[in-house]
Amino acid sequence: MGSYVKKTNRRRYEDRSFSVRAVHRDRPDLHKLAEVLIRLTLQETGHTRAEHRAAEPPDTYRPAAGGSSSAAIAQ
Repeated sequence: MGSYVKKTNRRRYEDRSFSVRAVHRDRPDLHKLAEVLIRLTLQETGHTRAEHRAAEPPDTYRPAAGGSSSAAIAQ
């Protein structure tokens, strides 16, 4: 059998050189970012509120507070 032959042309990790370069960009528009975050929060709040209300029984199924309301009216 022959010896191992490397099949790629990639350099070894030790032979590589790395560098870091800064990329200067424009500052973000904080007003737009704040508006987007507020809209997302309101949208999520709407979804969770709808889920909570769907899980609750409707108001018509709840018993009247303090007994029947028709007995209080008759007196």
